[in-house]
Amino acid sequence: MRYLFVFLAFMIAGCGDQTDTGAPKPLAPDALREHSQEFKKGVVRVTDGVYVAIGYGLANSIMLEGDDGIIIVDTMETVEEGRQVLAEFRNITDKPVTAIIYTHNHTDHVFGARAFAEPGAVPVYAHSSTSYYINRVVNQIRPIITARSMRMFGHHLPDGELINDGIGPKLGVNEDSTLFALPPDHTFDDRMEVTIAGVRLQLVHAPGETEDQLFVWLPDKKVLLSGDNLYRAFPNLYTIRGTYYRDVQKWIHSLDLMRALDAEYMVPSHTRPLSGHEHIERTLTDYRDAIQFVHDQTLRYMNQGLTPDQIVERVHLPAHLANNPWLQEFYGKVSWSVRSVFEGYLGWFDGNPSTLQPLPELQQARNLAELAGGADALLDKARAALDEGRAQWALSLSDALLLLKPDQQAVKDLRASALRTLATAEANPPARNYYFTAAREVADGLKPGFRTHPPEGFLATLPVGNFLRAMPAFLKAEETLDVHQKLGFHFRDSNRDFTLEIRRGVAVVLDGLAADTVAVIDTTEPTWKAIAAGERNAAAALAGDDLDIRGGKLDALRILGYFEKVE
Repeated sequence: MRYLFVFLAFMIAGCGDQTDTGAPKPLAPDALREHSQEFKKGVVRVTDGVYVAIGYGLANSIMLEGDDGIIIVDTMETVEEGRQVLAEFRNITDKPVTAIIYTHNHTDHVFGARAFAEPGAVPVYAHSSTSYYINRVVNQIRPIITARSMRMFGHHLPDGELINDGIGPKLGVNEDSTLFALPPDHTFDDRMEVTIAGVRLQLVHAPGETEDQLFVWLPDKKVLLSGDNLYRAFPNLYTIRGTYYRDVQKWIHSLDLMRALDAEYMVPSHTRPLSGHEHIERTLTDYRDAIQFVHDQTLRYMNQGLTPDQIVERVHLPAHLANNPWLQEFYGKVSWSVRSVFEGYLGWFDGNPSTLQPLPELQQARNLAELAGGADALLDKARAALDEGRAQWALSLSDALLLLKPDQQAVKDLRASALRTLATAEANPPARNYYFTAAREVADGLKPGFRTHPPEGFLATLPVGNFLRAMPAFLKAEETLDVHQKLGFHFRDSNRDFTLEIRRGVAVVLDGLAADTVAVIDTTEPTWKAIAAGERNAAAALAGDDLDIRGGKLDALRILGYFEKVE
């Protein structure tokens, strides 16, 4: 038996490259242009009582027609888009909206909800964690997620550079958009069965692209609404705008739950619906197998001690999956997925001791320039690389050049040219859009992102505690290393109290009012929400009756000044 184990170990070690089927030929931009047909605008009738609006925004909105009302599954990214979709649905039926269902928390599925119903007018169904994720994006990481999303979705790009966004024509959010998500008030943890307007529904928690993802099953019609766990593109097992680790094993399990339903119709929340049991079964099976293949082969090479860069070179989908039209890299990429799986299990350290404590970036740049014969020589080599068609190497060298010569126009021109060269040849929309947008940033001074102004009534739907608990991430810690003070908050309309404690470089928000606060801000929830969102000026509120400071006013203002203003 001992010798059998040795033999098996030898065989495993000896077949280390067996899953390396060779890197597939990259998709061409022409293929991406053809992919735009997937988002041809219109309302598609799937079967009796099931309709999907495609091409009106990044995501689909689905209408389920019941006996005396309609159910809206996913609500677009803006109220304006939602109104356009509702107008199209009204060409089919004038039955009232009786419920809204969110498949998950992403902007393009929830922020058009106000178009379909007044706040509190109809039940809003979602997973129990969806509100948390919506509030997290609104309050905690909005600045960086907005900037990176605008790069990834090509918000600032003209037609031609922006072809489509892979899972939809484009993200329709802009400076004039109205975003208004209705808070979920009918939630569940695992599964929920409900009948709405005579339509029997099963809502099933199915984590995958998001932790709060759910799918909707209509057993009487054998219709599956799959949310974002499947669309006609290789899945975004990692998104370059940034996200929590997407647990791909949970994603596989969720797809297996869908496979077990024997659906006759499947309606994703992106791209077009499918019909036919065999077609749906084959698509779901190949989709989950592609995810498992990437996961398992990444783990296999991790256990051989390979780094993410080395694993990316080896893991490519086998031909029967790589050629599947539902697995083309129009959204996610296998290479990005490999890196995400690696980090999900082992974290940022790739195992190579040279990356454990790398030199500061500027020192590395100086060393690289020294090897090249100086910064000017490094620039010449980067230009030569670009001329020779090695745009990625030129871009990599420009990282060092930007550190060494941040204001030199020649460096900016080189970097912009390298980015545009990579973008022009790229058919993956997130990568293509990111490259083109980054080129505009370096060449034109573009600052990606914008600020939308919340409509009247929207802030009231968000818990005031979330606004306060978002503050610690914006603390200018270096200014508070010798500070230990507490600031109280009393919200007179809700009679709720909080304490903000700054403790030598960290900020903590506690429920209740501490006895040793230097001051107490006495205001209303709407006033503070508007101030925190940048919609009201604190000084103006203080001058009126909406806000009062009891105790050390200067101390209170000084404490608030320790936090960065978010534009």
